Amino acid sequence: MVAYTEYLRDPRVRREAESLVEAGYLVHAIALRPRDGRSPAHVGGVHLHEVPLSVRRGGKLRYAYQYLMFFLLSTIVLARLHSRRPFDLVHVHSLPDFQAFCGLPVRMTGGAVLLDLHEAMPEILASRFRIPASSVWVRLAAFLERVSCEFANHVIVANDGIRAALLARGLNADHVTAVYNPGDGAGPIPKPEEIARALRVPQGPLIVHAGGINPERDLETLFRAVAQLPAVSGVNVIVAGDGDPSYVRELGQLADRLGIGSRVLFVGNVSREEALSLMSLATIGVVTLKANPLTELAWPSRITEFARLRKPLVVPRLRFVSETLADGARYYRPGDADSLAAELHSALVGLGSMESSLAKADAICSRFEWSRMRPVLMSIYKALEGPSAS
Repeated sequence: MVAYTEYLRDPRVRREAESLVEAGYLVHAIALRPRDGRSPAHVGGVHLHEVPLSVRRGGKLRYAYQYLMFFLLSTIVLARLHSRRPFDLVHVHSLPDFQAFCGLPVRMTGGAVLLDLHEAMPEILASRFRIPASSVWVRLAAFLERVSCEFANHVIVANDGIRAALLARGLNADHVTAVYNPGDGAGPIPKPEEIARALRVPQGPLIVHAGGINPERDLETLFRAVAQLPAVSGVNVIVAGDGDPSYVRELGQLADRLGIGSRVLFVGNVSREEALSLMSLATIGVVTLKANPLTELAWPSRITEFARLRKPLVVPRLRFVSETLADGARYYRPGDADSLAAELHSALVGLGSMESSLAKADAICSRFEWSRMRPVLMSIYKALEGPSAS
């Protein structure tokens, strides 16, 4: 398994690798080295190999440099491991899409390559760098996506929104399978009262953001919406996750300017199990995102997690999210604090009348449980095993 990520911090990569170990496979994982030093050589039965490269955000050239360096280093490590004990299959996680070609030594000796697209690269470029779909960068990304997918024996994607985009760009439907990030499958979850006590979570109605902290998550709109709620609502906000320190400071300053600084608690980075425990304390399940080409295809795993926790959902009206959830959630216009404030208020005062939407969201998101996704993934592995894979 090859992934441009820190292995211990990527639940999708870890879940898939450790599920293979449970199924009896010998699994090696090649990943980035964390900034704070090497990880253990063996994690959950997986043999972990970390290349001497740590990454940071930057411009297009910075990303290109980091992607190329990881491609070269991981290809060398994979080729060395493959020469010692040949692999039957290499599972390559994207981004970047062209990382699939690190599996060339495996393909040349009769093995298979499985490409795992966490996101759609053309939409990422268009969104992160605010460039049109007609730009040379986006067209180059679409070309690399296409040739990488065609090189792989099979492609899995993180949701059906990405799958639809690939099919619209000409990929064969039989070549692409959606394997969602589930809301279950975490380790033992701390008791909610214990996490509340440890983090000094305030009493009263609670909104919890547990995930990455960056502009795309649009916490600014959430803060502005909370500031508009009637004072009597007493809503507090917990922000748990990792982000650029300067951006986190800006968010704190915004909360102070809006007069809600005392009601917003930043608790820093937490484990997935702690995040789920925090989310179980939420009064409603709020997910905020900006609208852009990438988020229109997105399916945030927080939606599934909140739904499985039976929390009423308030989410942005983005194409794939609204198509999937239908009337299982309340929707606000992305980036519109007035719209979000209205939906938050309606959800808070109407908690007792949302059983129907709760049941619908739960039924929809139950399709993405790991107990259902794991057999899909394993069937793909079985089909790709051995030199006969096409």
